[in-house]
Amino acid sequence: MQKPIKLKTPNYFLIILLVSVLLFVAGQVFAARVFIDSKSQEMKIDAQFEASIFLDTEEAYINAIEGKIIFPADLLELKEIRDGNSIVNFWIERARVESAGQVIFSGITPGGYIGERGLIFSIIFESKKEGRGIIEIHSAKTLLNDGKGTEATVTTSDLQFLISGQMSPSEISIPEIVDSDSPEPFELTIAQDSEIFDGKYFLVFTAQDKGAGIDHYEILEASQRGSLQGLIKKEEWQGGESPYVLRDQKLKSYIYVKAIDRAGNERIATLHPQNSLKWYENYFVYIIIIVGFVVIYMLWRILRKRK
Repeated sequence: MQKPIKLKTPNYFLIILLVSVLLFVAGQVFAARVFIDSKSQEMKIDAQFEASIFLDTEEAYINAIEGKIIFPADLLELKEIRDGNSIVNFWIERARVESAGQVIFSGITPGGYIGERGLIFSIIFESKKEGRGIIEIHSAKTLLNDGKGTEATVTTSDLQFLISGQMSPSEISIPEIVDSDSPEPFELTIAQDSEIFDGKYFLVFTAQDKGAGIDHYEILEASQRGSLQGLIKKEEWQGGESPYVLRDQKLKSYIYVKAIDRAGNERIATLHPQNSLKWYENYFVYIIIIVGFVVIYMLWRILRKRK
């Protein structure tokens, strides 16, 4: 007698498990969102408004971001860029106007940032004439803080606005930044790499200012006390950015970097000489030698007269 064929019932547990694994793997595709927000999207002519650029990391740690902000230059005039309180700690390319209607930026947050509304920077615009327009985010890239520099998927949200001479929207004042505090303390580091700057020593630094934001840096390389070079060459503060190629490649100078914020407050960081002066580079040695010769000569004259 032929045995009846047993039909196997589907193993629903395995199916559910497989679907769960697939959903989990799909959930590991990290994404981030860069968006623009403003308290006002409708304004009159000659009105100022603030458009802020934010990062939503979507529960992933992000440590690098770059992109471009594109705006209609015929409708808007850029008045100011503010990066105080930014989540970016180290600017590779501080937000700046690259060309008419285009702002570029690139920066790093060591250790990574996670959050839904991390301020990157904000822009103060002034409306010029009637019209509709869009402030857009282009070429946005973000990197995960995973030690591999993995690029995360990025979505963007632009900002639409309307300028009209007919409407009278409620005035939204842009808060004036009152900043009397100096930038935060920062460190100076000397580095060398055969691949850049022809192998010369260069200085790396970055300062943070949670108020008005850093405006610029000034750098001074000052000779050690007694240095002959300090007598010959005039040393002055000069503008510079990180990385900065050092003039003194023998590393025998004091290095001062002055961080100045947009309110005029200052913070100075100092790095002592890495190497000491050689005896023949110190003019005090020559002074001592000259004084010694004079003393010996005077003694010789005195002794000669006594004879």
